[in-house]
Amino acid sequence: MQGIQRILVIVDTRKARHVALNRAIQLAKTTRSSLHILAPNPKPDPASAEVLTALTRDVGAEGIEVTRQELWRNNLLETIIHVRQMERSHLVVKDFRQESFLEKPFSTPTDWALLRKSRVPVLLVRHDRPWEKEPMLAAINADPEDADHQQLNMAVMENARAVTTYFEADLHLASAYPTIMLAMQDKGDGQTDKDRYLKNCQHFAKDYGVADDAIHLVPAPAETMIPDLTRELAVSLLIMGTNARSGVSALTLGNTAEQLASNIDCDLLAVHSQHHMIPLERELEA
Repeated sequence: MQGIQRILVIVDTRKARHVALNRAIQLAKTTRSSLHILAPNPKPDPASAEVLTALTRDVGAEGIEVTRQELWRNNLLETIIHVRQMERSHLVVKDFRQESFLEKPFSTPTDWALLRKSRVPVLLVRHDRPWEKEPMLAAINADPEDADHQQLNMAVMENARAVTTYFEADLHLASAYPTIMLAMQDKGDGQTDKDRYLKNCQHFAKDYGVADDAIHLVPAPAETMIPDLTRELAVSLLIMGTNARSGVSALTLGNTAEQLASNIDCDLLAVHSQHHMIPLERELEA
């Protein structure tokens, strides 16, 4: 969310309500970004073109620089990734799609795949209520011995600070830690796992302006703790990190961010570690 200047928003011209577009408009106004509206239609027709033209006209009337495109490239994911690269967008905004029970075992949901493969942050939108002054939650893995997650945590917190600054929102910080039995174990330094996780959370809280009473450290699986906390705090946006996964484990389990996307009621901003967010200029030079 930091430093965005161009936003790619995905619309479905068959729908009457466009929550992702409404959110993208809100973001474009706040960040003074331009919008590129993509209608990924495998069978474009005059009716879909008319809807897209009308949506573009409405966005332009809001004083936003906007372009539009109707395109299909093999499948939805490939279409989004291709257009994102060509448009050099800094953020992808899409409405969340709940996969059916029958679809999940046989294919990787498009939203999950997009979280893994996008080189820029992805915002999955569930509602279009205003974000201004609403609580937001940054979820991290506060294990101090996990170097990979430390990098990811930094990306999460940097994006969380940016978006909460834009919208004058209160930022909360959450991390799950091992079960009570593991958390009670002393590794010889007089500290338990809970102590180590809390110290790491406090480090990030201090660096990114989170109040001490807005730190939430819970001995429970993140997959259950975070959805409960988003509802308890009534947050408008959850900011999380996600790592690319492949193979059977990704197909059957997904990672934490992907599982949470189906179990929360708020919007989700998913980011990668800094080394995953390669600028498009480097992609084109490769």
